[in-house]
Amino acid sequence: MLVFIFALLFQLAAASLTISIPPSTNLPNPHVLPATTHATLTTLPQEDRHDHILTTPLTRSSTLVFRNIPSGAPESYILEIRSAGFVFAPYRVDVAADGSILGIWETFRGNPWDNRGAEKYVVDVANKRTTNVVVEAKILGRKGFYEERAKFSPLSLVKNPMILLAIVALVFTLGMPKLMENMDPEMRAEFEQQQRSSPISGASSAMAGGGFDLAGWMAGTTPKPSPAANAEGSGGATGRESGGSARRRA
Repeated sequence: MLVFIFALLFQLAAASLTISIPPSTNLPNPHVLPATTHATLTTLPQEDRHDHILTTPLTRSSTLVFRNIPSGAPESYILEIRSAGFVFAPYRVDVAADGSILGIWETFRGNPWDNRGAEKYVVDVANKRTTNVVVEAKILGRKGFYEERAKFSPLSLVKNPMILLAIVALVFTLGMPKLMENMDPEMRAEFEQQQRSSPISGASSAMAGGGFDLAGWMAGTTPKPSPAANAEGSGGATGRESGGSARRRA
């Protein structure tokens, strides 16, 4: 009889923890989670004992329920939800000696254990014994196992500076004749006069008329003048020079 009473008191004192998975942006429908999804409660490692791990599977209602959390000594657990396609935030769960849950906070991997995050549940001092604690899981994102290739987008061509310069040049080329046709005659004559007097147009006309190409000569691309051209360019020999050459031949 006493054993039955103690067992009943133990059942009343032990608390249960329920983790619900709500719909979110990363997981609109929690019911698509695979059946292998489960949650674990793991105690902190200590030298005098092994880690204590509690495991519970996913239910049809998209919840994870830990029933009859062990009591006997104050304990601190880390709650982790393991799924094949999603990443969940871990939680810190503190349990009292009688098995009741004292508090639940978000925790961070790789940081000190006392570094607590957002508070999910804290026991009420006036009503300390809570038989069933319900918290919502937080989904951090999907697991990516493969790197997606960059897709071709026509907008990427428009973002290229060289393509933009070519488009602007094409617009000026096609639009300038239309502007010249609709321009006032006096303004058009003034514009043509300014074009003729500009250094760019002067250089282009000189090149078109056979002017000396200094840049080509310095680069070595201009061919050397032929001897006949040199003779024509000299304007012919004078009479004295021709007579002197004739006497030297005689």
